[in-house]
Amino acid sequence: MNLKPRIESQEALTPRYARYRRLWCEARPGLDETLRAGRMVRTTLAELRLEFDVILLDAFGVLNLGDGVIPGAPEAVRGLFAADRQVRVVSNNASQSPARMVRKLKEMGYPFEAGHIISSGMAVGPYVAASGYRDRPYLLVGSEDSALYAPDAGAWMVNRAGSRWAIEEAEYLLFCSNRDYHGGQQEIDAKALLAVKNVPLLLANPDLVTPKPDGRLEAVAGFAAMDLVEAYDLVIEGIGKPFAPIFELVRAQFPDVAPERILMVGDTLDTDVLGAAAMGFASCLALSGACAGWGEALERLCDARGIRPDYVIDSLGR
Repeated sequence: MNLKPRIESQEALTPRYARYRRLWCEARPGLDETLRAGRMVRTTLAELRLEFDVILLDAFGVLNLGDGVIPGAPEAVRGLFAADRQVRVVSNNASQSPARMVRKLKEMGYPFEAGHIISSGMAVGPYVAASGYRDRPYLLVGSEDSALYAPDAGAWMVNRAGSRWAIEEAEYLLFCSNRDYHGGQQEIDAKALLAVKNVPLLLANPDLVTPKPDGRLEAVAGFAAMDLVEAYDLVIEGIGKPFAPIFELVRAQFPDVAPERILMVGDTLDTDVLGAAAMGFASCLALSGACAGWGEALERLCDARGIRPDYVIDSLGR
C-alpha cells in the first residue's frame, strides 16, 4: 500500500519550499534581491556550454524521469565532455551509493564514472564531523543504502538491529529517504523519539517531490521531513540542495574556479536554482522535470517563489 501523501500541484508546495528560501536569506544578506533578479534567458545547453568551466547537472528531472531517459540528454552530456567541460552530477539522492547511481546512468547511455557523482549522501559524513555531531547517537530515516552514508552506523544508529541505544536516546534525526518511512517502523520510531524530546533534523535530501514519467509529482524525503518539522517545531539543518554542504563538495573539487564560472542545471527552483544563487553560481532551470508544462506560466511560479533562474531551457537535449 502506498501511504505517501498525494501532491496536487506545484502551488501546493510553495509554503513548504518558502522555508528553505527563508533560511538562506536569513543567513545571506542581499540574497533576496539576487534571487529575484534572474534574467530567465531562454536558451539551450549547446549555447551555454562554452560560457562556463564547470557544469553541474541534477539527476531526476534533468537526466532521467524514473527509469526513463530524457530524450536527447545523453547526447547533450557527451557534447559537454567533448567540449572539455568539467561535468558533475549533483543529486539529492541520499538513498543510493554513487556506484549504483553510475550503473543506472550508464544503462541509460550516459558516460559518467564514479568521480562524476556528488550526492547529498556523500556530504553527510563531512557535515556530521564538522558540526559537533560526531560520536553521538542518532535515528536514521532512510533506505538500506542510506546507512552507507550514516556515520559509524554500527556504533551510533539507535534504530539499527542490535543497537545498544534506546530510540529515545537519539540526539538528532538524520533524514535521507522516505522509501521505507510512511506507515512503517521508521515513522513509528521517529515519532516515538519526538514525543519525548525535541532534536535537530539533519536533512540529507531536502527534495519535496520527484517528477514521474506521467507528470505526477511524488512526495519524497523533504516532504515527509517537513511534516515532522511542522508538527514538532524542529530545527532543520540542511545538507543537500539547496543548502551549502553539498555545494561545498563542489567547491572542494574546483577550488580555483570562480563561482560565476560554475553553472547549475536543475529542474527545481527551490533546490537547484536557490542553492546555486546562494553559492554565487549561475543557474539554469530545465523544464523537463518538476516544472514541466509551465511554459508561459513560468513567470507566475517564479514570482510566487521569489526565485528567478538566470537561464531557462526546455531540456538538456533541446
